[in-house]
Amino acid sequence: MWHWHGEWNSGEWLSMSIMMLIVWLPLLLLIGLAFRSFFTPGARRSPSAEEEARRAYARGDIDRDRFQQIMQDLREHRSTG
Repeated sequence: MWHWHGEWNSGEWLSMSIMMLIVWLPLLLLIGLAFRSFFTPGARRSPSAEEEARRAYARGDIDRDRFQQIMQDLREHRSTG
């Protein structure tokens, strides 16, 4: 059973502090990395070439013929690669 005597010497404070660091530091680092990956713009995956072509077509940057040519080229490249 645990006995409480009402006082801690310096060795007990030191060992308790080290144990708290061992427990909490990895947990806090993990939470920090999770937040960083969610809120950092560069952490998201880059869109595929097909997605970029669809967006360009939707914006009106390329016409229908050029869009179809790009998609055909990408499918051919994917099947040969």
